[in-house]
Amino acid sequence: MLIDQERMGMIMRAKTHPRQLGIPLSRWGRNLIACCPFHSPEETSLFFYDALGYWRYRCLQCGSEGDLVEFVMRSRFNGLDEQAARTEALDFLGTLEQEHETQPDEHPWIKEIGGEKSKVLENFVRYCHWAACKSPSSAEFLASRGWSIGQAQLYGIGYYSGDPEPFISYCMLSGIERHQISFYLDNLEAYHEPRITIPARNSKGLIHSVYGRLIDDAEATHPYVSYASGPSDIPFNIQSEISKPVIVEGFFDALTADLAGIPGVVSTMYQELSLSHLYKLKACGADAVTVILRREQDRREQEFRIQKYLKMAEELNLKFKSIVLPAGETVDQVVRKNGADQLISLVDQTEEDTVHTHRRSMLLQDIKENFDTAMGCPPEVSVGYTLNTFPKLTREIDGIQSGCFYVSSKPFGLKTTLLSSIGLDLLQSNPNLKLIYIALETPRRQIFDRMEAMMIGESVLTVRKQNEDEAINQKILEATRDLMGFVRNNRLEIWEDQPTLDNIELADILKDEVKEHPNLVVIIDGIDHLKVSTHMDLSDIYQRRSSVILDLYKTLDIPMFLGGELIDSDGELVGPRAYLRDSDATYWLEEKGADMVLSVDSKRLGNNKLYQGNLHIDPLSNRMEEEPCLL
Repeated sequence: MLIDQERMGMIMRAKTHPRQLGIPLSRWGRNLIACCPFHSPEETSLFFYDALGYWRYRCLQCGSEGDLVEFVMRSRFNGLDEQAARTEALDFLGTLEQEHETQPDEHPWIKEIGGEKSKVLENFVRYCHWAACKSPSSAEFLASRGWSIGQAQLYGIGYYSGDPEPFISYCMLSGIERHQISFYLDNLEAYHEPRITIPARNSKGLIHSVYGRLIDDAEATHPYVSYASGPSDIPFNIQSEISKPVIVEGFFDALTADLAGIPGVVSTMYQELSLSHLYKLKACGADAVTVILRREQDRREQEFRIQKYLKMAEELNLKFKSIVLPAGETVDQVVRKNGADQLISLVDQTEEDTVHTHRRSMLLQDIKENFDTAMGCPPEVSVGYTLNTFPKLTREIDGIQSGCFYVSSKPFGLKTTLLSSIGLDLLQSNPNLKLIYIALETPRRQIFDRMEAMMIGESVLTVRKQNEDEAINQKILEATRDLMGFVRNNRLEIWEDQPTLDNIELADILKDEVKEHPNLVVIIDGIDHLKVSTHMDLSDIYQRRSSVILDLYKTLDIPMFLGGELIDSDGELVGPRAYLRDSDATYWLEEKGADMVLSVDSKRLGNNKLYQGNLHIDPLSNRMEEEPCLL
């Protein structure tokens, strides 16, 4: 019996292919599909797959599964008892073995250079799949992504708890020594979080690495890792003889498309597409590639990156198409929602990119998205963020939208009060918004005190010490808790000036912030103190800072308020002119007798005078809000 078992394993691993079984098969993604003979009525739901190192079958309707010996036992010798059926199946497969004596009698990993690594990785994949069948958390995660354990088995998706000891014990039964595990799975003990695992194969179908994805990646530093060091430029799910591969970003994007029967969908695993990726696809038969990307917040940078991909494809004489999905959509979602045919049709109907047509296709996508966004906003809803204490301003400017807004006042100190009032209102009125307040003129602690005072309607001096009135102390405590809640929920950050904080560092930090928090608003109070290290060709410091802020705004595409000094001469704002010229709107706050008047002027958004209204300032807290309208 042991000899039969070993012989069976050798046949499965080295000799037998589903096409040798004499049943009609069709290509379905990277797998093969056939009518299931084990349930009635027969339907095309039987998958043959090589995800665990050898060919197996599984029906996604009736759940029948097993290796090829078991398939022959059930389909040809079902009337016999198990032992007799197994003997007949092995004799049948042995005949196939004799027909292919030219093939060497070796495991696939022996035929591959460095084959010992393949043996270790295949054991890891089989262990992780076994663990996935036993783990409720992995089943819940897969179900949340629309996958069953049966579907996951087709691709070798598994679960690793982060503890290597059970796997090491499992390997001992297969004759794999501990030092081999440490050598080939050299990152196994570096990450101890539970992860979903997926094997990565080369074009010959041999595993070269196993990726791990965190189940809970809300605060992950490394959501995707590779447990085995190896080539990182082999596209995930790469297959031979695919002339028009489709390149996506995530591995679930690739697997869902493959499960739907779309051939040649590969993933870069969120790595930057490189010339080496394209070279390997061309070596597998590609003559044209299509890149499908998720829409990013920074559209300009994404467009420049696609242009770079186009040049790389032209360098290898590959035809090139690019598709940017609507905001918030992924290939995984598109296929699940609309089916494989829509994605295939989208690829087929997309025009081939050249240097000239790429700009046109991007422009057409932007125009359509702009129209869809506009038509998706009802007339009574503000486009931008609302300000509850500035209702008329919200109505007149249609909410706080993406733009560069310069804020100043006469007297000058009121601009910080206005910025603090607007910032606090934005936080309290928009629960999904995050505010970064960069205080270049004011110590951070003063911003704390000012916001707490505004929240409780008391003076800044009151919140700086204990009060004789316990009711006021209680209000200070509640305001402090609210402020800490904004920070804990990652909705508020207040930065002070630092020796290293210049415009380049600021841009890098804010780019990362926008990726995590698209609903981001930035207030820079004291723009005249921003250290600049670019645009050194401009001699005027105001123009240099203005150019830097414009670069920052165009990259981030978020609302940015800049507080700084302007000069009022005979009713006209005369400087620094660079800020006035480049800002989308200028917020000017001025005391006129007993009134405090806020004007919002723009040279870019239609009428110069967008808004003018009287503000009320609380005599204790200095919080500003609009004067109520008298009917």
